[in-house]
Amino acid sequence: MPTGEHHGLRSLLRHIPAAVRRDYATTLVVQWFVLGTGLYLFHLVAQRGSVDGFAYYQIARSTVSTFGPVLLLGLGVGLQRYLPQTEHTTRLLARHALYTEVAVVTVVGLAGVGAGHWIAALLGLPGGRPAVAAIMIMLGGNCLCAIGLSALRGNHQVVDSNLVSGVGLGLIPLIAFATADGIEDFLIVQGLGTAAVGAWGTLVVRRHPTSDLQEQEPTIKTLIAYGVRRMPGEVALQGLFTFPTFAVAVAIPGGPEAGYVGFATSAVTLICSFFAMLTPVLMPRLSRLFHRADESPGVRKLLTVLPMLGGLIATVPTAAILVSAPVLVHRFLGAEFSSAVPILRLGVLAAIPLAVFYAGRPAMDVLLEPKFVSRMLLVCLALEIVVTGIATVFLAPPDAVVLGLAAAATALGIDAVGLTARALRKR
Repeated sequence: MPTGEHHGLRSLLRHIPAAVRRDYATTLVVQWFVLGTGLYLFHLVAQRGSVDGFAYYQIARSTVSTFGPVLLLGLGVGLQRYLPQTEHTTRLLARHALYTEVAVVTVVGLAGVGAGHWIAALLGLPGGRPAVAAIMIMLGGNCLCAIGLSALRGNHQVVDSNLVSGVGLGLIPLIAFATADGIEDFLIVQGLGTAAVGAWGTLVVRRHPTSDLQEQEPTIKTLIAYGVRRMPGEVALQGLFTFPTFAVAVAIPGGPEAGYVGFATSAVTLICSFFAMLTPVLMPRLSRLFHRADESPGVRKLLTVLPMLGGLIATVPTAAILVSAPVLVHRFLGAEFSSAVPILRLGVLAAIPLAVFYAGRPAMDVLLEPKFVSRMLLVCLALEIVVTGIATVFLAPPDAVVLGLAAAATALGIDAVGLTARALRKR
């Protein structure tokens, strides 16, 4: 990087408000705690459930990641975008979102349990309908927790949102594992606990101080209309991470390879968390900033350089995992999981271009119509599926799916740079 650009970047970073730096740091620490407990649970589940239990747990996590965005109807991101624009209806809007989500997860959960035997056979789950019911409860709990978390983030209640995240998504799973006898019981207790924490989070949303501005405030219809347009992209983004696990689970029913692939995508998620946390911290602020048209001159410049900066930073942890993959696998999972090492090394390369996307996402989400980002994500998911299908002819299924992930992530990172620049030019 030339000296002039280096000094310019340092100057931009120094102009970031102290409150933004503090909120980002605390949110990132809590997110790392959540991800750290998730990795630790990999170890615990591998010890208690061995290879079969580990594969079941990873399929459950992938189900939550894949279908969570569908059940959320985009309400989570909608709350972060539109709640900062409310004054009189803040608490009412948050609660309407919760009630809507309760209805959705109840209907879908009952339908999933009804088709439990068929779903279990498709994914190679030996537990049948009870195994699927446990996954449905975990899925519903995570969705309700996401509503409470998003409402607090959208309302700038950073301390409360971090408490919901740390307790609901980090501490509750550990408690559930310690108190449950089997993997199914663990998923049920975790789902019920996270649901309770999410409901509490929605109830403690505070009212905004009112002003003399007379503007029409967003309603639950506004959130749903925005969320439905954005939902395909959310589903596609999660599909980038979860398609590999499901594809291997279907190709090799009951085999441990699905768990290995899931562990690799979790490592990618861990690296990308550093940049994914920019969205909950920046999006509510940028939404209010651009809505009121009082942005500072340095904001646009900082948002422009963030994607490439994210890619550069992500190379460091990616290289560390590439070098230490055998140690990580043996210590977290056990010596019998050695086959996961090459899968981890290939899969983790996707973290670099994905970091580029996540670093540019706050600007895209606030300044662009949802259809632009959704189309980009859907095309990249289609690319992942096509590359995986072609690679399966020449490679084993685990290698083929992580190669497909890497190809899709690369395309997404390149497209994100261009779309972010377009968003900042249009505004």
